[in-house]
Amino acid sequence: MSDSLTASAGESSTSESALAERAVEILRHNLYANIATSRDDVPWNTPVTALPDADLNFVWSSWVQAEHSRNIEANGAAFLTIYDSTRARGTNNLMGLYLQCTASAVTDPEEARLAFERLYPGDAVDLTDFRGDGIKRFYCARPQKAWLNCLSEKELEPTTLKMRTAVDLDAIKEAWV
Repeated sequence: MSDSLTASAGESSTSESALAERAVEILRHNLYANIATSRDDVPWNTPVTALPDADLNFVWSSWVQAEHSRNIEANGAAFLTIYDSTRARGTNNLMGLYLQCTASAVTDPEEARLAFERLYPGDAVDLTDFRGDGIKRFYCARPQKAWLNCLSEKELEPTTLKMRTAVDLDAIKEAWV
């Protein structure tokens, strides 16, 4: 990691464009996201292959009866984390992307076709299982806020004020294209 991307005591001096580039690097190198949802004050977290489009809308496919699918149906709130789980412990400074999102099932046929093509490139598009009485759906999470972690737990001090730094979504989108 370059010196321009380091933070100390929980304060990031990194430029907005460098933070956006770091977020894009995380997205380009990690196919999986943890999607946290809840219903009736009961949290749930699940890993999925979640792939972003040009507007950073993340799509994945799931069984309609999966706990996270039912939670999204109930309230539409989701929180995604994307990170490299193989990195050495304590080396996560600016290596985890956090996304507060609204989420829903994809109901529009054209959006479902695009989700299928994104998740199953090269396969013939067949939306039978994803529409109507089908047992699966495509889901879409639309980020509202984004952060990168800016400290490892090894770097915590009594004076630490925060462990993550906000990243402008428009800057991430600009860097993504």
